[in-house]
Amino acid sequence: MMRNTDWWKGIFHIGRSQKGQMAIFVAMIFQVLFVLFAMTINVAMVVHDKINLQNSVDFAAYYAAQKQAELLNGIAHSNYQIRQSWKVLSWRYRVLGTLGLQDSPYTHPAYTNDKTEGMFPWSDTPSICVTYWPIWKNTPQNENLCKKVNIDIPPLPTVQNVAPFLGINSMISALSQSLINQYNSQCERHGAYNYWFGAMSLMAFRVDQAHRKMAIFGLADTLSNGNPDDFLDIDGNSVYTGAFKTFEKNLTYSNKENPSRISFQIFNSLHNVPRANWLPEIQTWPTVYYTDIIKDGNACNSNPVHIRNLPGDNNARTFLMSTLNGTQLEPWMVSEPPVQDVMHMSMGVEKNPWYMAYVGVKAETQPRQIFFPFGPAISMKARAYAKPFGGRIGPWYGVSWPRSASESTGDKTDILIPPRTKQNGLMDSPTDITRLPNYSRFPGDTMGLKSKLALNSLKQLTGLRIGYNEYFGTYESGGGPVDPLAWDYQINAASPVRNYEISIASPDLFDITYYSVEPNAAINYFTRMRDNRSVLPFPGPTKLRPDLGWRPGAGDLDFYSVQNQMTAAASYGKRQFEAFWFVSQKEHLLTSWAPAEGAVNYAFPPNFGKCATPDDNLSIKVPGSCAAGGGRTGYSVKLISRHALFSDAHTIGGAGEPPGPILNPPSGPGW
Repeated sequence: MMRNTDWWKGIFHIGRSQKGQMAIFVAMIFQVLFVLFAMTINVAMVVHDKINLQNSVDFAAYYAAQKQAELLNGIAHSNYQIRQSWKVLSWRYRVLGTLGLQDSPYTHPAYTNDKTEGMFPWSDTPSICVTYWPIWKNTPQNENLCKKVNIDIPPLPTVQNVAPFLGINSMISALSQSLINQYNSQCERHGAYNYWFGAMSLMAFRVDQAHRKMAIFGLADTLSNGNPDDFLDIDGNSVYTGAFKTFEKNLTYSNKENPSRISFQIFNSLHNVPRANWLPEIQTWPTVYYTDIIKDGNACNSNPVHIRNLPGDNNARTFLMSTLNGTQLEPWMVSEPPVQDVMHMSMGVEKNPWYMAYVGVKAETQPRQIFFPFGPAISMKARAYAKPFGGRIGPWYGVSWPRSASESTGDKTDILIPPRTKQNGLMDSPTDITRLPNYSRFPGDTMGLKSKLALNSLKQLTGLRIGYNEYFGTYESGGGPVDPLAWDYQINAASPVRNYEISIASPDLFDITYYSVEPNAAINYFTRMRDNRSVLPFPGPTKLRPDLGWRPGAGDLDFYSVQNQMTAAASYGKRQFEAFWFVSQKEHLLTSWAPAEGAVNYAFPPNFGKCATPDDNLSIKVPGSCAAGGGRTGYSVKLISRHALFSDAHTIGGAGEPPGPILNPPSGPGW
């Protein structure tokens, strides 16, 4: 029988049972909370690592596309250098070659200071004539066989020595014969000099464009290398290696803890596209006329002759071949090499818009989370694409580019440049006057150097004094290191006419509309190409050349860029105020894409064509020569969606062309 005093033991027993249950409950709660906490942390870390992986892939794609953009910028500027060389050829032919015209109605505008935009008479087929005094200082004083388009000079009369016993008669007769001999000698040689100047001008352009093209080919073949997983940058380094380092340095510890569990791959969109498909040449075959001066008995007659024809006078041909390097020049005037030969002349290259330059990056990691130490690791994948944009390699030859076409079609963008050669390298007519060098000064220009203002766009032309020797070294068939501008080889210094050529070559409104012009290419691109030419796939005979005006071993001309051209042109002070197409400030070259203020502001960028902080006084140079507060030149880089790459709504074919898909979308597993 239970005593009344034992009741309290039951109470304590019940209490002990409740405490144990509470302990168990608390332990279970903490376990659940811990699991929830660990789960939350793991999920957060997984999300964090996935975001980190995507960001890292984005950075890597951006890096690789930036290297792609640098190559495209190098191509674009080299293409512009061909344009500059073409402008010099056109100026030599149409301006310098016609300055001898002094008689009405063909008086050169430089003599009358005519600055109207009207058409100059006889500008359709100008003829080179460089045998007159005083501009060509090798010509006898007061002699000008170039003052008219056609000229017929009767023979000098012969003074007979009818009274040899009178000394004065003998002196007059001897003087007369001396003048006749001098007259005949000059008449015999003038045609040779005119032919030489025309052929030399064409040859200087031919050699220069050949080496500029080979530089373009080397950079382009770096992209069209057949390897989808890698390509070299302009410094000769592996883009895959640089992109992977960029990717790896941005990874979290758990993402990169075990390198064996990292997979990384890049995709170069142009790897399997032949260069000729995405960057075809604009091949042409320009020509010129020259004034051939023929001795007919003791008379002297001149007529314009096509450069494919040698001078008619036997003595002129002999002098040309023996003294003026005619044996090397003449074959190039008669025929053009095959289209596969880099010496076949061209206006540079044009970019096929249907082949898009872009880079893809994909990666996979298997991070191990802190609260999931056992079992298989989580596999995470990310993919990103980036592309260069906003730059301009140069104008298309035509205004349209059908998706199925291998080159642009339609009306010419620059209506003044020569026609394209056919696939066999021939023209419709060897004497087609549209083959004569000329160029547009601004978009929509219909006259170019046919304009009287264009012919007189530089001051004091009639004050020039030029020696033939200044043009003897403007080309070398092997592509020597010199640029094709005039140089006084007697005193080894820049000649006055060189200053005029630099003024003409420097940028104009057409240039900055259709080309990406790098102000300081010598530092930003040329030195890097030169220092790594043994690694980059430049063709063997390539002679890398900086911008026109550069001359090795000539003091401050060792490095020369477009901004030096512009500074020099301004310092010469030769430009007529009315010649509105010249670009005088280098910040006006910054005509590529530039950001507006704010992330989603699509208004016109306030810094377009401006520069608050140029890099002139900075030790580090930047593309565009603008360190801060300015626009841009060349290609920028942006991320692009996979959906956009597979879109069929790209309106990129120019005038009248329907939208369509690009020709090189991503291909292969996982892309």
